[in-house]
Amino acid sequence: MELGQLLMEFGDFLIYFSIGWVISNLVLGLSAFLLRRHIEKSMEQELVGVGQALDEERLIALTVEQDNDQYFCYNSITKDFVCQGSDLTEIRKRFRERYPDKDAAIYDGDCTAVAALKSQLQELKKQNENSISI
Repeated sequence: MELGQLLMEFGDFLIYFSIGWVISNLVLGLSAFLLRRHIEKSMEQELVGVGQALDEERLIALTVEQDNDQYFCYNSITKDFVCQGSDLTEIRKRFRERYPDKDAAIYDGDCTAVAALKSQLQELKKQNENSISI
């Protein structure tokens, strides 16, 4: 093979490689954009649902405080006492007794208490008992 032909073949290889690289980047970029868009839409729909539930008073956002071995839950908006319990299961039970047609979401409060209840929630989710969320 002559040097000229070898250089032409190498040039063709570079052109095809470059075209493939550009097409691959376009496809990956478009896929990433569409995935981000889908996730944003899903999150937006979920937030709209939570907002509607709060507006319609079907969902009570809770602020949690801990005193010794008891968690005290208050309505985050009105600051009214909602319920108390020694763990998430007891809080759920007492919340359901007081508000049978409503859901609760732990919104804020004592960082240690929220972290402990999140841990308990993960355990309940494993057992498929997640009617109260954090």
